[in-house]
Amino acid sequence: MNLKEQIIEYRKESGSLSGLSTKTDLYFLEKYGVNSPKKDGYNYDGVLVPGNIYFFTYETDSRISEKVKFINRNPLILYISSEKIGDDIVVKSIDLSITPPDKRIDILQSFSDKFSSTLDRNQKETSKGGRPEEIRLSSKELPSLFAGSGYNYSFTGFKFRFFKDIKFVDYSDWNKIPFLKYTSIQGMSVNEIYTDYRSKLKG
Repeated sequence: MNLKEQIIEYRKESGSLSGLSTKTDLYFLEKYGVNSPKKDGYNYDGVLVPGNIYFFTYETDSRISEKVKFINRNPLILYISSEKIGDDIVVKSIDLSITPPDKRIDILQSFSDKFSSTLDRNQKETSKGGRPEEIRLSSKELPSLFAGSGYNYSFTGFKFRFFKDIKFVDYSDWNKIPFLKYTSIQGMSVNEIYTDYRSKLKG
């Protein structure tokens, strides 16, 4: 069953989207939230592995300003790569929590279709507690892989020194991500962010 089929099956678990979102929020916060216990299988071991999804607290010292319209304090990211800039390691990622739900599906489906064999191997490995294999993407590959998704509007960099309580999101939970409503954002509301995202797609 591919990811899209898994998403459709998960959608059937509740009669309403709001009910499913509430269920998903509770599930994610219990399993991946602050101070949640270690889960079965692989847990974050101090190394971010490209091509995987992480949930964490972001204790940045940035402030809301004319330039910084919002700050995501609890990002859910598809990790792409890292780069050392000055004294900081910048984690380049697609921030799924500021990506509209329908576009999350597009991004995750495109990614899982292209790397299905690696993701299958990784799921087996992580279920036994092993570290997943890296899936590396260059910046040149992103536009074609995620064409039409608007991924670039949620592609951003996080300073690794501000990461706290990092959680590796199991592959078996990727189908729930489009229904996750929980955010912890300062500044703009998440609906304003989604509207801005969609307006850029139209432009």
